[in-house]
This record gives sequence, structure tokens and C-alpha cells, in this order.
Amino acid sequence: MRLYVDYGYDVHSITLDDATFSAFKVGKKSDIDGQGFVHEEDGDVQDHWILHREPGEILFWLDN
Repeated sequence: MRLYVDYGYDVHSITLDDATFSAFKVGKKSDIDGQGFVHEEDGDVQDHWILHREPGEILFWLDN
């Protein structure tokens, strides 16, 4: 399962392994660090995801 977030400037995605996807389907909270990426101005940037912090919510943020 692949999740995508589009925040108007860029699109980020994360692939969920089977265990995380199973937890996601039943609404369990999961904290995941994404694969990260290289930004032209900021260098290496880590992406973070919280699935179901609140029911149905997906929270995404970057280190910078």
C-alpha cells in the first residue's frame, strides 16, 4: 500500500509494509519515518508520518 500527500508545493509518498498496512486498516496509530529525500536548498530531509493520531487522521511533516 502506498500513501501520498500533496501539500500544494510537492507530493510525498510512503510504502507501508504488510504489518503497518494491517494496523492502518483497523485504525491503529503508527509512527513512521519515511525514506527521506535530498532537497536542493536544505540537503538531506527526513519525512515523518503518523497514521491515526486521531481516528482517520494522517499527519505528515518534514524536519525542516
